[in-house]
Amino acid sequence: MSVLHRAKPSSSMGMKPPRGKLPLPLSVIILVVCAFAFLLLLYTERISSLSSTNIFRFKPCANRNHAKSHKSRKEKGAMENNPINYETDDRFEFDPNECSVAHGKWVFNSSFEPLYSDKTCPYLDPQFSCVTNGRPDSDYRHWEWQPDDCILPRFNPKIALRKLQGKRLMFVGDSLQRGQW
Repeated sequence: MSVLHRAKPSSSMGMKPPRGKLPLPLSVIILVVCAFAFLLLLYTERISSLSSTNIFRFKPCANRNHAKSHKSRKEKGAMENNPINYETDDRFEFDPNECSVAHGKWVFNSSFEPLYSDKTCPYLDPQFSCVTNGRPDSDYRHWEWQPDDCILPRFNPKIALRKLQGKRLMFVGDSLQRGQW
């Protein structure tokens, strides 16, 4: 005798998914997509626009024509001997239309005193030290970049550190010193 088992008629509407293969609820999918979109927006947005002050507003260039129209040659000579206090003289704002630091020339300035030398910088490796490796002159340290339309102020590390305080700073690369050579 054969026993036939009849399969129950089933409709496609009442069918349950097999165990272990439950579909994700729509709310979980929406939550994951929103979190991904938020992270994508966060990492593609400029960090400086998220902070209250912009670290790129250093106002580094003054229009050369403005400086010539307000200073005589005598005052200009006195200005070279007495450096400007850029901490208080922060009235010039960088304008890329007037001040292009990409166009200019290297000029020799014997009155320019470098911020450090090969012997005073503890971060300069001996293999990259010109003086230690036998270079007798130090005139190469007195060359500075002179943009065509700007007067660049001298770098002031105290002001830079104050403007970077509380900000995030990231260096890209395995070694900045070796990577720049």
